[in-house]
Amino acid sequence: MNALETIRSKLEEWIGRFASTTAINALKNGVIATLPLTMLGSIFLLISSFPLSNWDAIMTGLMGPDWKYPFTQISGNTFDIIAMASAASIGYQYAKLKGVEPFACGLISLVNFLALIPSSVTSGEVTVNNVISKTWSGGSGMATAIIVALVTGWIYTSVLAKGWRIKMPESVPKGVSDTFSALIPGFLSILAAFVVCAVLRFAAHASLAEILVSLLQVPLQGGLGSLPGLLILTVLLSLFWMFGIHSSVVNSIANPILRANGLANQALLDAGVALTAANGAYMVTYQTRSNFVTMSGACCTIGLVLAMCFCAKSKQYRSLGRLALVPTLFNVNEPVLFGFPIVLNFGMAIPVFLVPIASALMTYFSCYFGLVRPFAAIEVPWTTPPIISGFILGGWRGAVLQIAIIVVSFLGYYPFFRKQDAQAFQAEQE
Repeated sequence: MNALETIRSKLEEWIGRFASTTAINALKNGVIATLPLTMLGSIFLLISSFPLSNWDAIMTGLMGPDWKYPFTQISGNTFDIIAMASAASIGYQYAKLKGVEPFACGLISLVNFLALIPSSVTSGEVTVNNVISKTWSGGSGMATAIIVALVTGWIYTSVLAKGWRIKMPESVPKGVSDTFSALIPGFLSILAAFVVCAVLRFAAHASLAEILVSLLQVPLQGGLGSLPGLLILTVLLSLFWMFGIHSSVVNSIANPILRANGLANQALLDAGVALTAANGAYMVTYQTRSNFVTMSGACCTIGLVLAMCFCAKSKQYRSLGRLALVPTLFNVNEPVLFGFPIVLNFGMAIPVFLVPIASALMTYFSCYFGLVRPFAAIEVPWTTPPIISGFILGGWRGAVLQIAIIVVSFLGYYPFFRKQDAQAFQAEQE
């Protein structure tokens, strides 16, 4: 056990260092700050695409044939600026974490992002210049937004750290002083974007966004959007928790890509294309991981909690089950992870890995074979209970899939729980 503790300590130290870097925290905090956009947009998108077969007919009768227009205007203009919002938000958070005035850094990150995406839209033989394309300001621009914001934040704060700023007299109001302080780091940050824009324009006849999408974002989306990618992500999440290491470092990297997959699926829907693998839809999105694979929290422990509540003989586990049931229904399962415990409990390693893998396979193939429609832009708050979230995201089929996952979770955890429960019961009798 000492060797395992040493391994856990070393892993925790290394991952802790990585997770505590300014870049990772700025990325995590910046993306989280954009959630109001996606959540509010999801409400209007859900109303326009409610999972009832006669919903369109009902709403057409109430509001007329063009009833979807105001809803899609709102939902489209939240999801379609997600990369722009992320660029500003991540740059803002980077500067904030470095202890400098963040607003200017966020704005400059947005400027640099806009400078490094295409400024024209082509349809057939017609090209319109000097526009902001919703393709690039939305999901397709996420990789560019992340990289540009992090680099801008680094340049901006590094210049200020060297003391390269215009200093104003103390009598000058702070707002005015901050404006002048931002000029030199802002100029150098924008100059860097100018150089990149010019070099790529004349050398490759492309923008940074187009290059990153072809070299980075598409492979990442395809990788995480595939079955092997989903399984690798699932195993990593379980592995981290088995050693008591929070999986946020993995999710902070994976979630923006998975959300981009959902936005790509939404673009197919908006174009009137069915979400199938043959049409290029992604089978793995943010909702796949958050609301199905890790339903009820890390390691999909809802079955273990139900086993403790209804099958435990020992007072220890029966009490823990009752205590953990309500939080688990709202996807908070730390009481189980640390109270059962799951952490460093290698007697539970098999279900900790196999139950999430099983839920991943069930969800993937349900979407692949059309039993549940692949998920798009609609998201629900992460605390939405199972079955309710499944219905909102996938109609009654999504709810049934979550019920099936709960059953599999119970069957997977129960044999291993029963052994530990018997040991605890025997100890209580002595």
